[in-house]
Amino acid sequence: MSGGFLSGTKKRSVEDQTRRTAFWGSITAIGFNTMLHFAIFKSDGLVLADIRDWSFYNVVLGAIAWSSYSGWRFQTIIKLGGALIFFHMWALTFHMAMMGQGSVFSLPILLFTPLWLVLYNTYRALIFYTVVQSAFVYLYTKHFVLEVYGIQREAPNIEAYAITLAVLSATMVTVLAIISYARKKTNERLLKLIDETERLAAEDPLTGLNNRRAFMDRVEAHWQKRHEFVVIFLDLDRFKPLNDQYGHAAGDHVLQVVSERLKSDRQLSSVSRLGGDEFAAIVETPGTDANLLASVQALHAAITSPIDIDQAAVSIGASIGYARAMEDAASIGELLHASDTAMLRCKANGGGASKFDPALDDLGLLSSALGEMFRHALKSDQIIPALQPIVDARTQRIVGHELLARWVNSGLSRDPTPADFIPIAEKLGLLNEVLRVTLALAMRHLRFQSGFLAINVSPSQLSATTFLDMLKSVALENQFPLHRIEIEITEHIAFRNLDANIETLERARKLGCTISLDDFGSGYSSLSLLDQLPLDKVKLDRSIQSARYKRDVLHATIRFAKELGFSCCVEGIESTEDAKIATKLGSDQLQGFWIGEPELIYPNVHYLKNVS
Repeated sequence: MSGGFLSGTKKRSVEDQTRRTAFWGSITAIGFNTMLHFAIFKSDGLVLADIRDWSFYNVVLGAIAWSSYSGWRFQTIIKLGGALIFFHMWALTFHMAMMGQGSVFSLPILLFTPLWLVLYNTYRALIFYTVVQSAFVYLYTKHFVLEVYGIQREAPNIEAYAITLAVLSATMVTVLAIISYARKKTNERLLKLIDETERLAAEDPLTGLNNRRAFMDRVEAHWQKRHEFVVIFLDLDRFKPLNDQYGHAAGDHVLQVVSERLKSDRQLSSVSRLGGDEFAAIVETPGTDANLLASVQALHAAITSPIDIDQAAVSIGASIGYARAMEDAASIGELLHASDTAMLRCKANGGGASKFDPALDDLGLLSSALGEMFRHALKSDQIIPALQPIVDARTQRIVGHELLARWVNSGLSRDPTPADFIPIAEKLGLLNEVLRVTLALAMRHLRFQSGFLAINVSPSQLSATTFLDMLKSVALENQFPLHRIEIEITEHIAFRNLDANIETLERARKLGCTISLDDFGSGYSSLSLLDQLPLDKVKLDRSIQSARYKRDVLHATIRFAKELGFSCCVEGIESTEDAKIATKLGSDQLQGFWIGEPELIYPNVHYLKNVS
């Protein structure tokens, strides 16, 4: 049973519309039948035959309504019910006429009875009804209409009158048959279009494999069964150099050959291309670990065997990682990331195939592969922004947000913190890319809100000649004015290319950005920097608040910043008392967990999530 018609999918919506129409048509007919018999009762009183007819029609219409709603044998019941009503009405009409109890309303009603049949029958069935309907109309008109309507027997042309009505009724049903045929063809074309659209939405156009969306649907379906299965992630090695050397046509051919080799492996199901040179598959009956490893190693050998292209026979490498559902992961997210992590470990070690191993894939023991994992995380929406609110100290109104980067859904024993991955990003020269990815999403989220967006910028980023160009480009693409950008720097700027960094900051101010010195008071060089840097604001480090005489120190620091013409923001506000003290001592802005925790912003999802 398919359930109520309100729960249909896109493909079922055409049938659901027919069922919905049949349902409400049947309910309406039940109401009309009841009112008609009630009117008969009020005028002439009901006899047993009237009660029998009322019950018959309502039972048949009720069965049609129920099958329309539930979907149980809908087509069969709707056709059978329509036929029962059709022939019962004609049988009853002929019987009443022969008994001399014909009604003047019988013929008009029966002339229009076939109208509702178009909702439930094919055009072939309506052709049959055309013949039967015209024959019944002709016979009834010729033999009974004179008595029923009180027309004298000598009335002329009764034969012509009967034929005319029969032809009229036949024409009407024929038109309905044509409409039914046209509707059937339209529905067929619509369903074919829906099938094609769903196929294209779930298929990789180059290889014909499932795409990422379809693969995720398959994993979800397998997970719901709560049976053990294995997810395999495969990434080709040395594919980019091959693409560069022989061209994209050769690269596409290699991807197609690899796809065919994956499809030919009988143990794999739901083989998918996730994008680029990344593939995934499911093993539904994995067997023992030893058998599974042997199968995956055989798959690796098949994938890496030479491939003939026009210019030569080329060889590629492959890194394969896999993990067992239920055994290696407690959720779909963990399962996918376990497989991905095992694959990245293989890639970091030069290729091969390996099962997920918590002892090897733990964050602390995966330092050699963490850089590769981080690159992958940047490309797969695992590095996302978190926004922490900053409020006006006096009004408690949000006046800005600080942009923070978070690594989510890493699949490791714990998601890496900024302290874990920011040094890796800097070492790999990817800090600007991290900022670009998170900044673009944050700007889109805050585009229609007021307030500034504070971004943390390291000395190495300021030293990059592309930093300001990247900042302007992202702001322009996301329609975010640069005067709403606040660049936060730390005193560590003094240890690397100070003059060049100051020049970059001055250019940023000319573009409209404001400059803030973050973590003020955490080191020893801040005071000497205050008269060198083009600053607009200082943010007081929370360590000041933990000093023995924190109220006096905080007060003196705020006054010192104000004397130099800077606005002031106190960080680390964790209680109402902290907020009251900082406000009373003259802080302009407040930030901290008491004000609001950082909130994750997910791509293409309209909700936030609190994080620490």
